[in-house]
Amino acid sequence: MNELLAGTRLQLRLFRRNPGHLMVFTTIPFFSAIFLSSLNVADRADLAPYAVIAPTLMALWLVSLDLAGSVIDDDREQGRLQLFTASPANLPLMLTGRVVVVSLAGLLAFVEAALTARVFFGVSLPTAHPWHILLTLLATVLATAGTATVMAGVFVTARSALRFANALGYPFYVLGGVLVPVTFLPVWIKPVSWFVYLYWSANLLRSATDPAPVEDFGPRLGVLCLLGSVSFSLGFFVVNRFMHRARAHGITEAA
Repeated sequence: MNELLAGTRLQLRLFRRNPGHLMVFTTIPFFSAIFLSSLNVADRADLAPYAVIAPTLMALWLVSLDLAGSVIDDDREQGRLQLFTASPANLPLMLTGRVVVVSLAGLLAFVEAALTARVFFGVSLPTAHPWHILLTLLATVLATAGTATVMAGVFVTARSALRFANALGYPFYVLGGVLVPVTFLPVWIKPVSWFVYLYWSANLLRSATDPAPVEDFGPRLGVLCLLGSVSFSLGFFVVNRFMHRARAHGITEAA
């Protein structure tokens, strides 16, 4: 628990010194405006929740990619990673504290997108099931943090993987059905989407903004939490392997 809190405090201090990880939130109003304008032209105001949900999930995914691709490299360049290696500190727990803080900050994207819709387009996000929305957002934050953890582990053990980080955006928006539901895509892609947490988040948020009762909310939320837990477990394993190698051989560089 001490390492978790230490990671949280460290990330908050880093935000104050260099708020670069939060720059993605400057794009949310523009994405929301583009999506809402498209729906207005198509005369599909009923799909306005899609234009609020999509930028939120895009921001969370971009935040996780940005953090995963830079957090340990930044620690290495600033000399923090060497200190972690020389100390008995649990790096995966510290990393978890850091990614959870950033992922929680990602919830600002939901507020931004909803305000953009309300102020500039006069569209209010339906909140027929507010507790369902809140629980889904919290589960999405945890799944995002877990995904960032496993990607950070992959990126730090294989530095060449960083070259592909920027290419992981739009493919996962498609696989997750972030804006266009997977039902409109080729049939073969749906089984692949089941393993992408964005798919479950997008579907749950759309269901929670619909006045109709939310079907199978518990099991669907459980799958979302399971995907996040699996990601955390994989991330802990990979980062622990890296730290074991670094402490055994004095190597903090990626292969």
